[in-house]
Amino acid sequence: MKYIHKTVTVFSLAALLGGIPTAALSQTEEAPAEATPGELEGSPVSEPLPQANPIDLYNQGVDNFNAGRYDECIMVLTQALQIRPTYAEAYGYRGACYALQENWETALVNVNRSLSLNPELAPAYFLRGYIYYNTGETSLALADFNQTIQRDPGYFNAYLYRGYVDADLGNYQAAIEDFDNALRLDSESAAAHFHRGSAHNELGSYGPAIEDFSRAIDLRWQQQRRRYPEAHMGRGVAQFNLENYDEALQDLNVAIEFNSESPEAYFNRSHVYVQANRSDLAIADLDQTLRLDPENVQAYINRGSLYTVRGNAEAALADFESALSLDPDNAETYKKRADARLALADDLGAISDYSEAIFINPDFAEAYKARGEAYVIVDDPQSALVDFTQAIAIRPNYVEAYHSRARIYAALGNYQRAYDDFTYVVRSDIAAGSVYYGRAYTLIQLGNRSAARIDLQRASELFLQEGDAEGYRVVIEAMRDL
Repeated sequence: MKYIHKTVTVFSLAALLGGIPTAALSQTEEAPAEATPGELEGSPVSEPLPQANPIDLYNQGVDNFNAGRYDECIMVLTQALQIRPTYAEAYGYRGACYALQENWETALVNVNRSLSLNPELAPAYFLRGYIYYNTGETSLALADFNQTIQRDPGYFNAYLYRGYVDADLGNYQAAIEDFDNALRLDSESAAAHFHRGSAHNELGSYGPAIEDFSRAIDLRWQQQRRRYPEAHMGRGVAQFNLENYDEALQDLNVAIEFNSESPEAYFNRSHVYVQANRSDLAIADLDQTLRLDPENVQAYINRGSLYTVRGNAEAALADFESALSLDPDNAETYKKRADARLALADDLGAISDYSEAIFINPDFAEAYKARGEAYVIVDDPQSALVDFTQAIAIRPNYVEAYHSRARIYAALGNYQRAYDDFTYVVRSDIAAGSVYYGRAYTLIQLGNRSAARIDLQRASELFLQEGDAEGYRVVIEAMRDL
């Protein structure tokens, strides 16, 4: 079951910044120089207009920022910077305002200016990393989060976001270490528990994942009285992988109840329904997945596979074609489309698709085996033999390919090779009447009637167990002829 996770939980930037250093809040403008005695005497002079205090403007900007009044914040910080152009913190907060408005370019100009004035300003490095992260510059974001932590090892959100980057890059163990560090600084961070759970899921550590998702769910409720549908989805995926299907369904139901527009939740729940043999419900969930995410290739593939199983090859074919329009180099999809074409008696079309799958992935053993079966249908046993042999070369323990090749060897009169392949299948604990009957046939051709009689007896027992009346009848007739 694939756990699709495309988004990260984002907080208000005020929380993310951890507060740009507010030392300026206690600063005051320098007192004017004392007037000289000569200035106190003599002819009266006009009073100068009072100049706005940049510290006061900065403080007003911070208040506006914390209240979510970003335009007002930008306005007063701009006034502060007109008076004091070297005010690094003011550039930082103005950059944060632009970032919250997703004006990334202007935000970056401001934060770069802040750092040029004060290269040790840790929150400014974090803010720049945050901007890079949101604009897809993950390597630059990672470098800035590293700079933040170097200057302030207690910067919670730098660890959190560095973990996000690690996870995006597939470095899940490194992500877990970053989330560990974040949780050492704030053990009650629901987001850190959630994302650490996601990383555990990706590594297959489902027990720890469930613990983290459960903690995240509890913390979100305690702190905000809100459900955490993403954590329920993650926990549902972990439960599924531990084969706790009832618990998985409960969590995924909650995830959908509280976020009915999550394509990932529907996609993941479809796997639970498949496991429960409820293909109708699985298809309904994949319908919802594709309504919300029309470019989900795997959802088309999965729905097409379900249609194939249900005997609706036309619908399956349409889904595989949709998948290929989005991802034309997907060998799996060509193989599945070939299966659907075979079900529609388009044998040559199926062979063409199997060949395309093999061209894309020359080590696709299943495609060789399936193409071999298609060659059998079009009465080309030599090509079938080549394909079954290639499938076995790629996967030496491919029991089904040995069985198929044994039948071809028998049809071509190579009874010893057929016997060897049937024997390999028997020794692989594949108990099927057809296997024992096939080996009995080769033994008869090789002149070993006593061994053939033993295999025919076993075949008759298995055909009875399988409810295959026709197979049982054929075996009984063969035993009479011995």
